[in-house]
Amino acid sequence: MPATPHLPSPASTAPTLSSPGRHIAIVGAGFTGSLLAAHLLRGARTPLTVHLIECGHRPGAGVAYSTPNGAHLLNVRAYNMSAYPDDPRHFLRWLWSRDADGQVPPSGHAFVSRALYGAYVQDVLADAQADAPDHARLDLIRGEAVDVHTDPAQPQGRSLHVRLGDGRSVAADAAALCIGNFPPCPPCLDSSTAAEAFASRHFIGDPWDLTAIGRIGREAPVVILGTGLTMVDTVVSLLDQGHRGPITAVSRRGLLPLRHQEARPYSSFLHPDVMPRTVLDVLIALKADARHAVAAGFDWRSAFDALRPHHHRIWAHLPMEERRRFLRHARPFWEVHRHRMAPEVADRIDAARAGGQLTILPGRLADAALTADGLELRINERGGARTRVLHTAALINATGTNCDYTRIRHPLVRALLDRGLARPDALRLGLDVTETGAVIRADGTPAPRLFALGPVAKAPFWEMTAVPELRSQCAEAAERLLAGLEAGPGAVANGLRPSSMTRLDDGLSA
Repeated sequence: MPATPHLPSPASTAPTLSSPGRHIAIVGAGFTGSLLAAHLLRGARTPLTVHLIECGHRPGAGVAYSTPNGAHLLNVRAYNMSAYPDDPRHFLRWLWSRDADGQVPPSGHAFVSRALYGAYVQDVLADAQADAPDHARLDLIRGEAVDVHTDPAQPQGRSLHVRLGDGRSVAADAAALCIGNFPPCPPCLDSSTAAEAFASRHFIGDPWDLTAIGRIGREAPVVILGTGLTMVDTVVSLLDQGHRGPITAVSRRGLLPLRHQEARPYSSFLHPDVMPRTVLDVLIALKADARHAVAAGFDWRSAFDALRPHHHRIWAHLPMEERRRFLRHARPFWEVHRHRMAPEVADRIDAARAGGQLTILPGRLADAALTADGLELRINERGGARTRVLHTAALINATGTNCDYTRIRHPLVRALLDRGLARPDALRLGLDVTETGAVIRADGTPAPRLFALGPVAKAPFWEMTAVPELRSQCAEAAERLLAGLEAGPGAVANGLRPSSMTRLDDGLSA
């Protein structure tokens, strides 16, 4: 295996405008950015430089796969985690190739650690860099992108510039925003005591701040906002550092992700030419199909997973009001069935609950106040029956990633929104983009040569966070970008053909 790509120090300079051929800038070197770069390098037929810009994590790791905790497992089986949609066994072969220490390599049904998968993505990028044709090169840039602007003096060439926080500028023919996920916003509580509480060291606003979590005393009471997979990872982190104190996880409905079980393939009830037009229609048909599956000796997961290849088409056919209805009412129930826990992780959560250390509390945080040794929290229990007061040494916000870009203060996001080069989508799921990933400006027109991929661009599809969706999006985006560069700047600006999105899931379950 080639060495993992290494980011140069901030002192290195970006290539000059005299570099030959076409240039594509990618902002963010997590899974999406790294895989897009790999596809571009593999498919380049003319001189090309790919500038991969990353300010924090190692290329390929990002937030998702940078955790050092081996107990943080993927929630997708290994056989579904290939980086390449046309090579479904690629990840498995990589796993088997690492069996140098005599250990039995994981089977395709295993749930491997996210850190191990991060190493795989780094190798995917390194392999693509090593195997790239002589006319294609990867330029890894350490820096934080803070703005994107166009140069009117270069209408047919490298007119797009990505400005970095240290003053450097990367010129490109096209740019892709692969900026991943942002930490959750603090709860919206209109009180001075809550503001003081959230400004204190007892509030941990980023659930991946492992240094802050590591400072929590082993006997200290902990409250976690949220009961999804991020809460699950947070509990695992606490348990692994020897935490013995009580842990209370709070969410409005108190729903936990369900556990994965091996499920046999099952045919979906859905006919690809007849899409439901309401959320109720989808749920009624899905529940009926699950009952039929169970009666025929299948698991309900088989019926749920069989629907996955149709998710994007279903979302596309739902009217806007139906999408809003789904987000208001059905989303929590959908997500606990759709995004499930690996069995090993579910066993630990079940044990913590059975032993009384972990409590799931359905309710809503009503207020918070700083005390001498921590925080006092007021929780309105679900149903409005009573208000419970909790005293905690640490409050960890694990409510999920912040997708409302009006509330994100990152300088690049603010620059794009403030200057009208981008806008949030109507449902606050990310940036507003076309199906091909072209960023939509404030005036409703696509921004020339500026694209967004990955979780930031999930608005047209609803689900664009898991590897089976992302890998196909990256493959198709690379194909379109390369074809556009070969056809000329106008083709890139116009976004080329719409993506059919027909290869997104390959029929694979989660």
